[in-house]
Amino acid sequence: MALMGDQIAGTQRQPAYVRFQNNTCFRIEINWINYQKKEQTYCILDPKKFVDANTFSTHKWVFREYASKCQMVVAGREVFVATPWVEEHKRLEFKHPINVPLRTRVIIEMTVLDLRQLCLLKLSYILKTKEDIMTLEIPKTLQNELIEMISNIETS
Repeated sequence: MALMGDQIAGTQRQPAYVRFQNNTCFRIEINWINYQKKEQTYCILDPKKFVDANTFSTHKWVFREYASKCQMVVAGREVFVATPWVEEHKRLEFKHPINVPLRTRVIIEMTVLDLRQLCLLKLSYILKTKEDIMTLEIPKTLQNELIEMISNIETS
């Protein structure tokens, strides 16, 4: 009998080994979607760094820019589901025997952001305090968004 989470849509979970690679210039929050369908932070990944994760083919992952919580993408998709390592081995048509699990490289990239979002994101990394933000001659709504972004950074 399958345990909770072992079967999703008739597919039995299989081990998958991934290497999440941050190809952005921002810190990325890597989140696993747990069995209650809630995002659970796995780690925060610095720009141009990677982290290895052991997961299952039924597990879903999402990626967010750390301060703004803007959604990032993997292969043009907002939700990533790993391929079982045995299937990945077959897809790549390796001729050697399967002795060691194959780790799949997962490249995290930015989605297309509008100029407003990009400017706010950059400012959130430059400005460090609420007082710094309040000195800017910009609309109050933008000041509030910036304050929220830097508070995301401070609370971690």
